[in-house]
Amino acid sequence: MRTRRAFAAVALALPILLTACGGGDPAPAKAAKSQSEPALREITHDLGTVKVPTKPKAVIALDEVAGLTLLSFGIKPEAVYLASAQPRAQEILTANGVELRKIEVGKTPELEQLTEDSPDLLVGTGAAGATGQNYKSLSRLAPTVVLPIEGEWREIVRRTAGFFGEEETGKRQITAAETVLGEAADAVKGERTLSLLGNSFGANDFTMPPHVPISTLIAEAGFTRPVFQQKKVEGYSVPLSDEYLPEQDAELIVIPRGEFYTPDALTDKPSFTATGKVVTPDADVWFGMSGFAFYASAHDLRALASGKGELSSADNIQKIWAAYLEATGV
Repeated sequence: MRTRRAFAAVALALPILLTACGGGDPAPAKAAKSQSEPALREITHDLGTVKVPTKPKAVIALDEVAGLTLLSFGIKPEAVYLASAQPRAQEILTANGVELRKIEVGKTPELEQLTEDSPDLLVGTGAAGATGQNYKSLSRLAPTVVLPIEGEWREIVRRTAGFFGEEETGKRQITAAETVLGEAADAVKGERTLSLLGNSFGANDFTMPPHVPISTLIAEAGFTRPVFQQKKVEGYSVPLSDEYLPEQDAELIVIPRGEFYTPDALTDKPSFTATGKVVTPDADVWFGMSGFAFYASAHDLRALASGKGELSSADNIQKIWAAYLEATGV
């Protein structure tokens, strides 16, 4: 099956990632919309060091996760290209008056189009996704920031916040998620098992190893994973052949549903075993790699722990987003 690394080539903010690729940092062009030299500061991301405007005036997000991340720091992008096929993020961006532009999933816009946009900052997600792959050419047009999608969830939030000079907001984002995780842990009585499974494109069954962000969020919420899912392995996903499906049973079985994720393709298999309750929350949330995704995952884990509240969906994502902004002071 495709690993979690492999999916970023298809959809930038999906959790399945490619191996990170290298790249230099060509001298970015000056901001096209200002005749005066903007105030700059230097940041370092996964593909290099770049000078970015302290107060960017024309920010273009190259995918929905980048757009949502910017919005979470109070930065409204001029436009967001729909390169990661994330409906929940699109709904939030639309509600906040952000212009959305269609593009083939896993691609970056034509340079001619971006030139017309005259950005003074480009933001994309993942060193191994389309932004990373086209980093050199993008950087010649405008300073380009690549958001991280690997590492411990708190560190991802800290690094991302630092790119935009929003370190204090980043701290509040971490605290907000920790608070909800703590409430979930308080609601867990005794040992409760939670199995996290996934099926991509109707063909690939997988689970997540214990070191990736969603797995650590589950642990902090007080749940225990099945023994199979506690094994330490490298990479961002663990392929599951039919023979291993019976070992994934638990009190709660979470199989996120999304644009590329099809729970029914897994649960319909004869080898699938479920003595516990099967739930299908939103894959954009559970497999997301942004501060908001971590918070919304914590929201869902609290609902599962307490038996109260609804899991993330199109019906309530705006409410969860509003709670996130209120908790983080944005």
